Amino acid sequence: MIQSVQKALRLLQDLDSHGGWLGVRELSRRIGLTAPSTHNMLQTLRELSFVEYDATTRQYRLGLAAIRLGEGADPLNQIRLFARPYVEALANEFDETVVVATWMDDQAMAVDWIQARHPLAVTHNRGVIEHPIILATGRVLLAYQPREVQMRYAAREELSRMGPNSPVTADEMYEMLDRVAADGVAITKNVANSGIAATAAPVFDAKKQVALAIGCSEPILRSTDAHLNAVRLRLLEIAALMTKKLGGASPAVRSVG
Repeated sequence: MIQSVQKALRLLQDLDSHGGWLGVRELSRRIGLTAPSTHNMLQTLRELSFVEYDATTRQYRLGLAAIRLGEGADPLNQIRLFARPYVEALANEFDETVVVATWMDDQAMAVDWIQARHPLAVTHNRGVIEHPIILATGRVLLAYQPREVQMRYAAREELSRMGPNSPVTADEMYEMLDRVAADGVAITKNVANSGIAATAAPVFDAKKQVALAIGCSEPILRSTDAHLNAVRLRLLEIAALMTKKLGGASPAVRSVG
């Protein structure tokens, strides 16, 4: 057995059994390694998103990459726990609805959201998003999927019936998604006569794959270009922080003609 692999698996198993945050010294004591060896191993695992690091407490816990490999684990709940502080921060800052979504089993899934406190506010349903192409978060998730995934989606979606401000053919959809990927953000206004303006940005994991999309939406009646731009800039900032937390990086995107 390769000792370095064995030690890394023991470390992950211990984090899994503990279920919370642990510091380097406590981890090294629990698995019987020196603190420097444990620290070095944690840094490698962190770069691959197998562990997550809290800079404030200097502690570690199991990361999303490890959770995804876990048989019987609930990855949506882990994403929810990871994203919740950022969702709360954005909701408090803008007092508009903030949502987190991910791509799983060839479909978009709404994982968590906080609804604005206004009488007129955007709401969401947890679970499968039926027509992601009409949502900013859905467009972000689709934009970073391989072309074959986008093609499968286009084949099963009646694009011509999605309504105004949405692509009506597969080629139009691919062009739009390429632009979203190039811009690193999606902005929608009154798609399908929804009366909603929304902005979303991607969060990437260590494999340079989109782990989730975080978005903010508001009624058109309350939306202005200046406010949408402020939301866009803040979302990009928050998404970059989340990506860094996952040890991730943005992928190269297809060139747009």
